[in-house]
Amino acid sequence: MPEKRRMNAGRRGFLGAAGSVAAGSLLAGAAPSASAQTPGPASKAGHQVSGRRKLGRLEVSSVGLGVQNMSRTYQTTIPSRPEMLDIIRTAFDRGVTFYDAAEAYGPHEVERILGEGVASFRNKVAIATKFGFDIDLETGVRRPGRNSRPARIKLAVEGMLKRLRTDRIDLLYQHRVDPEAPS
Repeated sequence: MPEKRRMNAGRRGFLGAAGSVAAGSLLAGAAPSASAQTPGPASKAGHQVSGRRKLGRLEVSSVGLGVQNMSRTYQTTIPSRPEMLDIIRTAFDRGVTFYDAAEAYGPHEVERILGEGVASFRNKVAIATKFGFDIDLETGVRRPGRNSRPARIKLAVEGMLKRLRTDRIDLLYQHRVDPEAPS
């Protein structure tokens, strides 16, 4: 195995393990799925997220939830949608108020999952999502390259708002630099 590939596998394994530990710690003692269907104020059961952070004008929980692999994993398994919705809702019950997605994740699918998951408490959380890859706006098919032209960003955001079931995106940013887009 070449050295670079070995380093990436080691880093990916480390990050995966760290993410599992963090999620497991946060979600320990999570209520059964039926109770998670009705998110409410932070529960006394399980671990609570404490602390807040400022992101410009936004104030969010010190721990956020990235939903990148809620529609697929780097392996061949596909996560269960009800389980992913339960994770989103349980995180909110534990005090998480910052969720991160991207149009490229899925593509489009994790924004749909996140929008469904936070629908009942949308006004109590901040959503970040990203644009910039060349993704077909209708089908979600990812094409080679990037596309951060202004007209494309406007259309991408319109799609994001629909998928996220919201009227705003609290933090929108470019996923990768597009050398062809005007600066």
